[in-house]
This record gives sequence, C-alpha cells and structure tokens, in this order.
Amino acid sequence: MPTLEARVTRLEERMDEVERLRASQDHDLSDLAEKLRVQTTLLKALSETQSEHTATLAQHTAAHAQHAAALAEHTEKLDRLDGGMHKIIGMLDTLIERDNRQ
Repeated sequence: MPTLEARVTRLEERMDEVERLRASQDHDLSDLAEKLRVQTTLLKALSETQSEHTATLAQHTAAHAQHAAALAEHTEKLDRLDGGMHKIIGMLDTLIERDNRQ
C-alpha cells in the first residue's frame, strides 16, 4: 500500500494535470468564441450585401421594364414610318410611270 506522502504527490500531479487541461479548455473555448463572433459578423455583412444587391436588382428590373416599353413604342413608330415610306415610294413609282408614259 502506498504511503500517504506518495498518495498526496500523485494527487497533486493529477490536480496539476487537471489545471493544465482546464486552461487548455478555456483557451479552446476562447478561440471558438472568437471564431463564432467573426462568423456572425461575416453573416451580418453578407446579409446586408445581399439586401443591397436585391434592391439594385429591383431597380434594374424596373429600368429594364421601362426600356422594354420604350423599345416597343419605338419599334411601333418605326413600323409606321416604314409603312409610310413604302406608300410614298409606291406613289412616286406611280408618278414616274405616268411621266414615262407621257
């Protein structure tokens, strides 16, 4: 059977080891808390950026709709001009033919 002094020495060694393990655990928990804080900050920044991009996309979508409407209007006007030009060309051709017959 070990002596009381040997048992106390072993107990002190165990307590020293437990103290080192707790210090290591505290350090690990501190590192983990810091990483969690950084990730939380990153997620908040990402959320803000995503909201800004969503707002920008909404503005671009509205501008695209306006441009599409303007393009449709211009296309319609060009079609009318094209029709009018063909009518004028037809009338000129008719006048030229009349003039050539005379």
